[in-house]
Amino acid sequence: MTDGTPVTDSRVNGRQRGQIRVSPQVITARSPVTGAVLGQVAVATRLQVQDAMAEARLGRMAWDGIGLARRLSFIRALRDALYRQQDRIIGTLVAEQGKLQQEALLEYLATMEMVDFYVRQAERILAPQEVSVRLLPHRRHFVIRRPYGVVLVISPWNYPLYLSVGPIVAALTAGNSVLFKPSEYATQIGEAIAGVVAEAEFPDEVFHILHGYGEVGAMMIEAHPDHICFTGSVSTGKQIARAAAEKLIPVTLELGGKDAAIVLHDADIERAAAGIVWSGIFNAGQTCASVERVYADRRIADRLITAMKHVVEQYVQPPDGAPASLAALTTPAQRKVVESQVQEAVAAGAEVVTGGRWAADGSPFFMPTILTNVTPEMRICQEETFGPVILVVPVKDAAEAVRLSNASTFGLTASIWTEDRDYGLWLAERLQTGTVSINEHLLVSGVAEMPWGGVKESGYGRTQGAEGLLGMTYSQVVTVDRFRLPRALELFWYPYTPFKRALIRRGIHALYGPTWRDRLRALLP
Repeated sequence: MTDGTPVTDSRVNGRQRGQIRVSPQVITARSPVTGAVLGQVAVATRLQVQDAMAEARLGRMAWDGIGLARRLSFIRALRDALYRQQDRIIGTLVAEQGKLQQEALLEYLATMEMVDFYVRQAERILAPQEVSVRLLPHRRHFVIRRPYGVVLVISPWNYPLYLSVGPIVAALTAGNSVLFKPSEYATQIGEAIAGVVAEAEFPDEVFHILHGYGEVGAMMIEAHPDHICFTGSVSTGKQIARAAAEKLIPVTLELGGKDAAIVLHDADIERAAAGIVWSGIFNAGQTCASVERVYADRRIADRLITAMKHVVEQYVQPPDGAPASLAALTTPAQRKVVESQVQEAVAAGAEVVTGGRWAADGSPFFMPTILTNVTPEMRICQEETFGPVILVVPVKDAAEAVRLSNASTFGLTASIWTEDRDYGLWLAERLQTGTVSINEHLLVSGVAEMPWGGVKESGYGRTQGAEGLLGMTYSQVVTVDRFRLPRALELFWYPYTPFKRALIRRGIHALYGPTWRDRLRALLP
């Protein structure tokens, strides 16, 4: 039962929402900073999930049938609605996730750019491709892109706007209908997204938002969507992959990272320190692509540590117990993870250069932390921390840095800091990650044009860029005759004859003979 706070009931459709005061189960959104109640939403029931899936299946054929040009008119309307709602959306990101205003603005900016990218580039990306086929020159062959049908988007709480709108827009642009489950810690931004879709006047059947915990996500998979796009933890991603495998549902998984920065002896130390600290504590380190490990050439390691400490002390000052340039840790569970990993590491011999504590008792702000003297067996070296904690490990050379970087079970991104760009590019090819940045870290994660994803336990499949849009489709081959061969020359059809066998054999020699004489001989009478 609720406490009297109005509950938003958007479980079936984003446009047809009412206000109810009684629900079997609700999720209450609270500010991670103040604890203030921000709103409540009703948790979807099994029947509502089934109804939403039925509506989505009914609507997807008509949505695909209106064609890409018409669908893009809706996407443009969505982009314009996002623009008009920017103050509400940014305010919700700050209130519900505990983000800094500037970091919420950057998430909003990246989201707008992603939508605009698909508006500008979708026709080119999804255009049919004609393919020349050497063995069948009398026919024309095309690869066209077909939508899967119903796409389930399950998004996380750390970037709930960007990591929701991107796959939603890609799926809708490609001709799919969408079931959307935001994180239970991002219900209010989920409602804001649903409101934007409603304002853009999409057909009712093509977009459905359903709120809930993991059980609701499991029910949505049981309803058998045609494709799943999940961003979140490794453990949940594995559960989704297992459930999807039972139904042979294709899945895109973006599961996080334990990203490494490699700092070579010739790096610009001041620049490397500034870039690494920013990309390690942006959004309080609650970023799958945050720098969590630094492997620094031992010749410059001490200088780098000093420079990083200076950046923290210069730009993250704690007025009234709340760091000015640090977001809050959003969830109670994540606060426990960060605190326990740091405490375990220190107890095992790690040294705190700076931070390692809460800004104040009961505060959601964990001070930016730099640790040294860490060892590979420590949990903090192996598991994703997802907090403002950076480990610095001196290494003897680049080879050792690459080996230690690749030793992780994750493989999302990495960065190399060096003045020798050619060597940096060469070294990048030795790293087992989906993205490698040279003299930068994190920025490319919000670039609309580039594919995004990882390897190993960071997941598989790609979002963003052309691959993100193509990933919402499957390829279909269509072939049509240019002209018709006489039946006697249809080599693959009945009847099988000595003449056809002889022609096929000559073709094999002409195409694949190892010398020009072999090929020429096949063409002679």
